Amino acid sequence: MDYRCPLCRFDLARRKLTQAVVARWEVDCPSCKGRLRLNVHPAENGLLLASFGMFAGLAALAYFLQRDALYGAAFIIAIIGTAAVPLLERVVLREWPRYVPAR
Repeated sequence: MDYRCPLCRFDLARRKLTQAVVARWEVDCPSCKGRLRLNVHPAENGLLLASFGMFAGLAALAYFLQRDALYGAAFIIAIIGTAAVPLLERVVLREWPRYVPAR
């Protein structure tokens, strides 16, 4: 994933940890002071929604059937879905710009 500012090409990858802790849709570039908007790829949305949906469905099924093994499977699905996002960024979305200029 390309974490550079689209306005001045300043590398914003160092800010990734602070952006993960305090998630905002719009940020300011520390170099050019330009307003940037987070650019989320549709595959990221789909992956997170699918993994959360499978987790919630399996957890609800485990609750109604009172099966402990299904709880374990639900949590494994949640862990796999969470781990798949960085893998998707590194393999598929290498050239995807994380930030676009805010309008």
